[in-house]
Parts: sequence; structure tokens; C-alpha cells
Amino acid sequence: MRRISLAVASAAMLALSAVPASAATMGSTTHKLSFPAETGLKAWGTYTRVAKGIKVNVCAEDMSRSIYAVGAVTVASNSTYKKHTNLGAVAFGYHQTICRSMTLRLTSHLQVYSFTANNKGMITHQTKMKKIF
Repeated sequence: MRRISLAVASAAMLALSAVPASAATMGSTTHKLSFPAETGLKAWGTYTRVAKGIKVNVCAEDMSRSIYAVGAVTVASNSTYKKHTNLGAVAFGYHQTICRSMTLRLTSHLQVYSFTANNKGMITHQTKMKKIF
């Protein structure tokens, strides 16, 4: 009796630890994000499709003494663009770099844009949205 329950428990543990078939076919290639150019701003990032969505890493660096803050933003949307979520990185001060990372659940579309802002919190320049997919 003890051996049977041990065999059943071992089989159950093996079944629970097995990788699902959908995870095996999921691509885990990391892609680079290309942000629209903006004066005084350096922006970069990557994205990877994972089982729970899109893992996004975004970085922004302020490259000008005359700009108070710079930002880089990724926007993930559903297929109809009615739902969206975003991840942004905002750097304050000359040669300051900020990076952010998050898994976004909406996976149909991914777009990016960048901006600069003044010391009153107003966006002074914003690029057009660039479609990644």
C-alpha cells in the first residue's frame, strides 16, 4: 500500500512539474525596440514574448543640459486598440539614465514614442507613435 501511494505521488509530482506544450512552442527571442529620434534624448529597450504577455524593458537618458526631463514609452494594445497599457521610463537631469521593466498583458499591438518635458511638468516635444507590431 505504501509503495502504491509513493508511486502515485511521484507520478503526480512529475505531471505537475512538466512544461506545458504551449510553453514549449512559445518563442523567447529578445527583440530591440527602436524609439523615434528626439533632440536631447537617448532611448532604447527590448521586448520578449512570454507566456503571460510581453516582457518589456525601456530606458531613457537625458543628453542635454537645457532639457529638464526626457521619457520613452511603450504602449501595448488589444486587437481593437480599445484597451491599452503602457510602460515608460523618465529621466530627470543631464546624463541621468532610468530603466524600467514590466510584463504587459495586452499582446496584439506594441507601439513606442518619446518626449521631452520642462521643469513645470509640461511636455515640450512628443514624437509620433511608432508601430512595432
